[in-house]
Amino acid sequence: MNQAKVYADLTFIVNFAMDIIIFWTTAKLSGKPVIYWRIIIASIIGGAYGVLYLFPAMSQWYSLPAKILISCVIVAIALGFRGWKDFGKSLLYFYGVSFIMAGATIGISFLVNNRGSMLLSYWWLLGGIICALLLGSYGDKLLSQKIIPALLKYRVELRFGDVICRGEGFLDTGNGLRDPLTQRPVVIAEYELIKECLPDDCKAAIENCKGDNDILNALSTSTWAHRIRVIPFSSIGKKNGLMVGLRCDEIIVDPDKNNCPYKNLVVGIYLDKLSSKDNYQLLIPSEIMQKI
Repeated sequence: MNQAKVYADLTFIVNFAMDIIIFWTTAKLSGKPVIYWRIIIASIIGGAYGVLYLFPAMSQWYSLPAKILISCVIVAIALGFRGWKDFGKSLLYFYGVSFIMAGATIGISFLVNNRGSMLLSYWWLLGGIICALLLGSYGDKLLSQKIIPALLKYRVELRFGDVICRGEGFLDTGNGLRDPLTQRPVVIAEYELIKECLPDDCKAAIENCKGDNDILNALSTSTWAHRIRVIPFSSIGKKNGLMVGLRCDEIIVDPDKNNCPYKNLVVGIYLDKLSSKDNYQLLIPSEIMQKI
């Protein structure tokens, strides 16, 4: 009886400690505030759930639906519930961190044990914890600055007449701009990218005029007056803004894999830089990518 009690105590401590690390890492990666009292309460429940596994009479609580239910409960306690979409994101991060920690622990066990035994030791467990701590400390920066931008970047070709401009586009889920005439989505491009595609009178109108109204008036008398669109938008500090756009003959996103052009979409002209590091020059509305 004493040995069983000690084993149950150790099981609770190990699961409690691991849950704290997992919830802390999940909060960091998902951009949630780390609220330690919530994490501790959720970890206590997680530790107790791990101890119940030692009792055969509680086996019904370890079916797949029961595990998912318990996971949802403790994630909601640890990270809060702010709607189903936000909760789903937290749950995905929770499972991802858990799988990474488990994979790191098993990988270290194979690396250390010459016989390939699956028996775990606390040293291998420590390796999983270190992996999670590194993930929580540096993973958010890696995700936001390297991994996610790489996944959301696409090569884009814009054709105006017989001239083609090429650049890097970033998938912008917040880009809800639409052409008022056709209600089709609008691609936003830096002027520096598309200016070589424009005729001289259009370039002169954009470069020599100050303010959107002056640019619009000058473009209305240019050779591309039939391509002009005025796109209303709202942003921080500018609730009723107007962006000048030009109708593009064809736009191809990811031309190496996709040969289906989008015809007659409007390209909004952005006179500044879209990316401080010049990683991309266009913003691609997500609606376009859903049709690829």
